[in-house]
Amino acid sequence: MSVKVYKRGEESFLKNIKKVAKRFKGKGGGPDSETAVNAHKQDIQDGWVWFWSDNSDITNLITRSSKYILELNDHGETVGMKIDKKGFRSCYHAFKVGK
Repeated sequence: MSVKVYKRGEESFLKNIKKVAKRFKGKGGGPDSETAVNAHKQDIQDGWVWFWSDNSDITNLITRSSKYILELNDHGETVGMKIDKKGFRSCYHAFKVGK
């Protein structure tokens, strides 16, 4: 499958990312399923971070933060999203505070 790239500003951007969200809704993935955030320092300085997943985390991010998605790369079984840094807190906010 070739990569489908959807960029903010394109006429059918929101329609296409909603289709992707629907496709991954409820998809738990197997034991090798993975979600990753690539927050390279240079990318953040340039204004974005990358989010990659192959499960329902894709749907959750699209549902919660669609206004921050700059680009979506649909590889079929995996999806990469370029997210505006304004919609990103930091990687360490992914962890709960210990007592």
